Amino acid sequence: MSLRIVEDNKKTDEHILVCLSAAPSNQKIVDTAAKMANALQARFTALYVQTGTKSEALDKEKLEEHIRYAEMLGAEIVMTHGENIPVQIAEYARLSNVTKIVIGQSNARRNHFFSKSTLTEKLIEIVPDIDIHIIPDVVKTRSYQKRPFTWYVEKPSAKDYFLTVFIFAVCTFIGLLFQKLNFTDTNIVTIYILGVLVTSIVTDGYLCSVAGSFLSVVLFCFFLTEPRMSFQTYAVGYPVTFLIMLISSVLTGALAAKLKTHAKLSAQLAFRTQVLFDTDRLMQKAKGETEILDVTCTQLIRLLNRNITAYVVENGTLSGGKLFSGEKENTEDFLTPEEQQTARWVYENRQRAGASTQHFPQAKCLYLAIRSGNNVYGVIGIPLQKETLDFFEYSILLSVINECALAMENAQNAMEKEKNAVLAKNEQLQADLLRAISHDLRTPLCSISGNADMLLSNSERLDEATKYQIYTDIYDDSEWLIGVVENLLSITRLNDGRLKFKFTDQLLDEVIAESLRHISRKHDDYKIVADCEELVLVRMDVRLIIQVLVNLIDNAIKYTPPGSVISIRGKKTDGKARISVEDNGPGIPEEMKPHIFEMFYTGKTTVADSHRSLGLGLALCHSIIEAHDGTLILTDHDPHGCNFTFTLPLSEVTLNE
Repeated sequence: MSLRIVEDNKKTDEHILVCLSAAPSNQKIVDTAAKMANALQARFTALYVQTGTKSEALDKEKLEEHIRYAEMLGAEIVMTHGENIPVQIAEYARLSNVTKIVIGQSNARRNHFFSKSTLTEKLIEIVPDIDIHIIPDVVKTRSYQKRPFTWYVEKPSAKDYFLTVFIFAVCTFIGLLFQKLNFTDTNIVTIYILGVLVTSIVTDGYLCSVAGSFLSVVLFCFFLTEPRMSFQTYAVGYPVTFLIMLISSVLTGALAAKLKTHAKLSAQLAFRTQVLFDTDRLMQKAKGETEILDVTCTQLIRLLNRNITAYVVENGTLSGGKLFSGEKENTEDFLTPEEQQTARWVYENRQRAGASTQHFPQAKCLYLAIRSGNNVYGVIGIPLQKETLDFFEYSILLSVINECALAMENAQNAMEKEKNAVLAKNEQLQADLLRAISHDLRTPLCSISGNADMLLSNSERLDEATKYQIYTDIYDDSEWLIGVVENLLSITRLNDGRLKFKFTDQLLDEVIAESLRHISRKHDDYKIVADCEELVLVRMDVRLIIQVLVNLIDNAIKYTPPGSVISIRGKKTDGKARISVEDNGPGIPEEMKPHIFEMFYTGKTTVADSHRSLGLGLALCHSIIEAHDGTLILTDHDPHGCNFTFTLPLSEVTLNE
């Protein structure tokens, strides 16, 4: 059994990485890696390295097909940027604790000693400590490998053409000026090379910079060499000058365009990192699934500049949908019954559907599930009416949705944890109540039953003094039980919200006097002193405040020895009525004070009549005073004893009126 547990733990630590490409055999490689991940129950990641070359756009559709296939098989799609593909793969593998790399290997062999190492050979050399599984390319790919060479260029705009002509017209004018000032031809050539660099910076793609290279040679030959206004030149050194000028111009233009492309990719990567950072920061502050979904859609609008439709799962069903508007266009078409049906299918099947997919391709949006494992928390819809998502947009889209799913999972776990804590607390309160009732109520009930039985069996044998003592004990025990039951019913109604308050204006001294008439008969053994200012009109529920005073006075009687002094004081202080119940008993230990107002807390103190309190009286007093917008606190009485003080609001009506 222990060996099996160790093996299972090893399985969960496995991380398989498959490399994506546009090659026809890549689908088979992804399939092999997925089967390996399922067999080992491993984490499965598909990695694509953007090199920044223009040739990537030639196989864009094929690569997107492989990305979708890997996602369908459960892979986590990751995209990185860099020129050196083996180094990028190795760095990601090290940082992500990859244990196995699955990569394809073509049938091509090195023809001579100076041939470059293949990608797999470089990868093996860089990460010798990671298992690399090479899948041979057995697919007949002659048509793919012998595809006619095509120079991919980004078609320049009219603005690019105008800028190119204008730049080299300026270069020619400066060249003529330099020639008039007797500058050497070398200085004029540098002007044209500078023009090529400027053209590469202000225009898109390679075409304008390469065309500018040839144009600079033509203009130099036509306007600045003898004979002028002609392409006939007999100077021996000019052919070499033209050749060097052409090569220099092409190289500088190509390098400038390449740097520009890499700068664009770097800016995209920085933007992606910033969006993900902001998304993570905002989701940590979000509370609840609705707020998390709002943050997600806001970030997607920032990223894609499109309208976003969102559906959240509520009580096991998908909601009607909400539209987050990013562009001003007809937004009513994105929440039609047909679109909602597509979103519902995505929720039920946990697969992407809608535009650019095999399922519901006529839909106007691409729908992706917000899911973590087998749990689906919602659906996101992205309109694809104008154009499809490129590699960069799709990669960050998946990252943001995964962040959303993780945040929703954490929010749901926190909610479940809070519910479980409430249930555990309720169960603890129920257990405390049952324990208190079973133990603490048993003593007075047994006393009442035993004394009643004695009266029934031996009434004629008992003298009057003994009978009177038995009657007194029965009365005291029944009064104690009545007080406990009243406290229990009151605090239950108060917590459930079923206890209705009837606020009236009452004189404080009359309320204190009334409460003294309701305390137990044992107050005869104590000295109770009432000291209250006259004409203090207080806003209160008189019935409940009397119960508070009775509980506090009875509490002082129970926990102080006979002969103790109990003082009830009332006065106006800081715009409120301040009432205190003091005693000069032994006081309350410091370790008990923080818990004294908790329900069912009794500490280790035993009252004088051997009846233990259920711990409801002070908890009820605290709840009643809070319902009156007052405070109840416990302080030490000098030199010893306790002082329970609470405040009540004064009446808005003055006695002078």
